[in-house]
Amino acid sequence: MKKIVFTLIIISFFSCNKAKESMQDAVTGAVEKTIENQTGTQVELPDAEDMDNNAGFVNYKSEKKIYLKGDEKMQATVIFQKDNDYLAIALQLTGEKGKSFIATINHISESFSLPLKGKFAVSNRYDGINPSATIMFMDVSENGMMTSELPYEGEITITKLTKDAVEFKIEGKGGDSSDVDSPSNWKTISGNGKITNPIILSYGIDKNNVLK
Repeated sequence: MKKIVFTLIIISFFSCNKAKESMQDAVTGAVEKTIENQTGTQVELPDAEDMDNNAGFVNYKSEKKIYLKGDEKMQATVIFQKDNDYLAIALQLTGEKGKSFIATINHISESFSLPLKGKFAVSNRYDGINPSATIMFMDVSENGMMTSELPYEGEITITKLTKDAVEFKIEGKGGDSSDVDSPSNWKTISGNGKITNPIILSYGIDKNNVLK
């Protein structure tokens, strides 16, 4: 969790200093070193020019509501994290109007192949065999923060994972937190997304060993 918080701080740092590319490039090495000293984990941060070529588009909806229509350009980051025997992949997309989308797949074997499937489950339970997945959508506005329904079964599938593009699709069922123990109330949740020129952060593993 500390590493994810560090990641969000890093993303905010780069976003706020986007217009100061020469300064950003100058301090990137220092930031990497500081994080490595704090966490004991190797970190690779993006170069300044990667920020300008980065984009993500997501379509995400349930039977009750459309959360993202796929027409809003979002800043997109892909995070690789190696802990013990497993790999985790996170896709983080942030829009200028306060919307954000985060999808994570955990308990991935380093020898995985595409398509990579992550299973949704109540309380994000890991079944001991299949990689587990979670999704979080947030919309922060002057009226407060809204979150989406959560998928409690189904899967997210990453179909493309390169330095130039990441593509994924979502097929599941779920509902509000009050519906977690009432499968009969679960409704379809679906979506798909594409990231071009992703900003890639890696912790504890060479990103080239993950990209396909």
